[in-house]
Amino acid sequence: MTDEVMINIKNLTKKFGNNTILNNINGEVKKGQVICIIGPSGAGKSTFLRCLNQLEKPTSGSVEVEGTELTNLNEKEVQKVREKMGMVFQSFNLFPNKTVLENVKLAPKKVKKISDKDATAIAQQLLAEVGMGEKADAYPASLSGGQQQRVAISRALAMRPDVMLFDEPTSALDPEMVGEVLKVMQQLANDGMTMVVVTHEMGFAKNVADQIWFMADAGIQEKASPEDFFAHPQTARAKEFLQKILDA
Repeated sequence: MTDEVMINIKNLTKKFGNNTILNNINGEVKKGQVICIIGPSGAGKSTFLRCLNQLEKPTSGSVEVEGTELTNLNEKEVQKVREKMGMVFQSFNLFPNKTVLENVKLAPKKVKKISDKDATAIAQQLLAEVGMGEKADAYPASLSGGQQQRVAISRALAMRPDVMLFDEPTSALDPEMVGEVLKVMQQLANDGMTMVVVTHEMGFAKNVADQIWFMADAGIQEKASPEDFFAHPQTARAKEFLQKILDA
């Protein structure tokens, strides 16, 4: 991890009508850092993540990615910055009519204008890295949820992003498939990928995160190392949250 700031969030606020989802959030994500965002349902975690790449437009405040302020950009300019930010959703969003290989190489070809030969080579390498090389010619419908999510991660990585955003990537999976996806994410972290992960997998957050951001009541209530957060939460809200999880 370096001191280079990849994402800088200042006074980020998001309202839907009279409902304040995010209230005055500030934070920095440094190069190579893994931030795990945890907290109760309805805390605004997914909305926050979507504001980072402007899938949701903040009501006020700013988001800078590698020095570029996003909130004032037009759609074409935002799209350019989004190329640097891979995103993996809860649902896999693979194209059902395309093979695994075609799903992964589509964006590099279309967006980055990479040749079919080079895009195929990149896709094959990434699929091999997530243990999906043998499924290159399969269609998404024939894969388990865990396999589809690993393909979705490969697809995001195919654009060679500088940052990866994960929005509860294991929440739609059967319990026995969760591990295979977390393993891929752990390897990405080990390789130095900058990651912002919304997750309810506390073991992953404890073992892989550099920093925990605890979100509740429309704001970040605590930022701490995993060791400090899980052993000595500072706020009553965090203590209550952890107590519920430990009792579950």
